Amino acid sequence: MAEPDKHSTDVASIFFGFFIALWIFTATKAVRQTSSIWRRRHTLWNRYVIFIWTEVFANVVFAVTTYLYIRGVQKPSLAYFTGIVIMWAVLTQLLLQIIVNRVALIMVTKDRPRLLRWGLFLFIGLVNISVFCIWIPAMLRSGPQWVRINHVWERVEKSIFLVVDLGLNIYFLYLVRSQLIEKGLTKYWPLYNFNAGIILISTSMDIALLGLQSLPNAYDYIQFAPVAYTAKLHIELSMAELISKVVRGRNRVDASDDWTSDGTVLSSHIQGGTKRQTQTLYAKGEMEIDERSEAGLVGPERQEGILKTVAVVQTETRDGESGTNSERGSMKGTAVA
Repeated sequence: MAEPDKHSTDVASIFFGFFIALWIFTATKAVRQTSSIWRRRHTLWNRYVIFIWTEVFANVVFAVTTYLYIRGVQKPSLAYFTGIVIMWAVLTQLLLQIIVNRVALIMVTKDRPRLLRWGLFLFIGLVNISVFCIWIPAMLRSGPQWVRINHVWERVEKSIFLVVDLGLNIYFLYLVRSQLIEKGLTKYWPLYNFNAGIILISTSMDIALLGLQSLPNAYDYIQFAPVAYTAKLHIELSMAELISKVVRGRNRVDASDDWTSDGTVLSSHIQGGTKRQTQTLYAKGEMEIDERSEAGLVGPERQEGILKTVAVVQTETRDGESGTNSERGSMKGTAVA
């Protein structure tokens, strides 16, 4: 990989300008969502809040330090390259965990989100470690073999992130379609269509990172990385807002379904001659249900994020029977503010 020179500063300045504009819009959206969470919970100790703000600040530090390096202000050193890789590892890990958090909202099984989070963390962690071992020696000119290996591995590594990002978004589409829309919750069509559209934008960011590695100065693509990661974060913030709006919206359901406008959906599923009424509660922020106070809680669970889907009560009656109003009134939940 060639060292940055004066001819790369123009390209870097363009990327840095795009980053500043996009970062302002993204940070503003993060402030708005954080303020909403604070008004409801009076605390910001929340996985979602921590993730998005770490991502916001890591992006700006990454962009500024990289730009200073290309301008020649920051000199190449082991400390600098190590810091760049650490920030990149934080950005990639948290961004994918934010996407996993969105996917986990629709997962019914309690253990699956945990397995997905940890499995992805370990897998991406191995990729991060490989970059530590290859990219830093290549940048320090430890030997021509490191430069050749890095030339190949950088493209492989970017392809891995492209496939993982694309896979998570396609899995989210599958869950929305199979777990919500096909169960009669047709109000989730806008969410499905929006996510289908943003897949193209998110994937194009990864493709651009791959393509920019072919520039005369291969280091220029690193200046584009915070642009790509900030764009992806903006997408996730927009998805969180859309999910919140959709959850509060009215839904066209069958006559057998009970819908109330306070954010609670009672879906009826026919299984083996038994009508199962499942109350699903949606709430922004972090939700924790007290098992002792919720007598009907199915599998006590705690999840964190801008939107939580918690299966609270399952009452089963035979055909022709239905839950009483008093039973429904005893269920507790928080509608999306």
